[in-house]
Amino acid sequence: MAPLVANYYLTYRCNARCHFCDIWSLEPGQEASLETITHNLNDLKRLGVKYVDFTGGEPLLRSDVGEIYQRAKALGFYTSMTTNTILYPQKAQEIKGLVDFLNFSLDGANAETHDQSRGVQIFETLVNSVQIALELGEYPVLNHTVTAQNYTRLHEIAELAQQLGVRVWLNPAFTAHSHYNDKKNPTPEIVAAIESSARQYPNLGYNKAALAFIRDGGNDINQPRCKAVDAVIAISPNDELLLPCYHFAQQGVPIAGRLYELYRESETVEEYRQSQGKLSVCDGCTVWCYLIPSFFKGVDKYWLLNQVTYAGEFLARKRFLQLA
Repeated sequence: MAPLVANYYLTYRCNARCHFCDIWSLEPGQEASLETITHNLNDLKRLGVKYVDFTGGEPLLRSDVGEIYQRAKALGFYTSMTTNTILYPQKAQEIKGLVDFLNFSLDGANAETHDQSRGVQIFETLVNSVQIALELGEYPVLNHTVTAQNYTRLHEIAELAQQLGVRVWLNPAFTAHSHYNDKKNPTPEIVAAIESSARQYPNLGYNKAALAFIRDGGNDINQPRCKAVDAVIAISPNDELLLPCYHFAQQGVPIAGRLYELYRESETVEEYRQSQGKLSVCDGCTVWCYLIPSFFKGVDKYWLLNQVTYAGEFLARKRFLQLA
């Protein structure tokens, strides 16, 4: 079966200094050229990928980001971007109509909370970016990571979004081996807070399969649900195929124009395909950028809850655009 998603890291550079993420402190290395990215996009198309999430770092730091999205759309991909919005007011016209799923990161409902988390003063820029996006006919969504530190304040996030006229997507902080949390996430209290808040505020969305997966303890290496290699292709800014995924990368294989052949024929890729979700680092994993696509592979309760989630979000998006 074809992979569904490419998580394409355009850069490790970032102009924020978020306390929960250290990607901005990584050595960025030599970033791939536009020509290299275009070649990889063509190979992703050949492999059957439907959706490309251009991520980072801060993707808008790429001076050629508009051209990258133009080429992706010309190939028929669905595209997404998550941005801290620092550069969005400058880049909004350049990427207008090219990003199907435009996400603005939001850590708090006021400048003090949001800016403290982000390490830079950008709350007003975020609010301004929402207004700009709406004026351009875009569908911006506020992307809010729910942690052990903020789960009691979801009502504030919902009320801010109501004032701004947009939806919020609630992401429970995932369990990973390194940079993103301190093993206090996710908790049953976080799950309960997300569900109760979404019942109270219809502008809050979340993935039902993700919450069920948390309740079940995350990935079980003896009966793995993760299909990171089958469902997702992860590419580094330095033109490497990351295996089995970005967050637990055990190996970065230089692509050098051979993405199609590597994914289809490489013994290295096949080894990681056979061990996906079974490595010791995979135990209890809840890294949603790989598990959500995995839930589309194989029919079970997570598959069903995933379908219900996205059907609901599609209807919410449709209603929003009809009213806009």
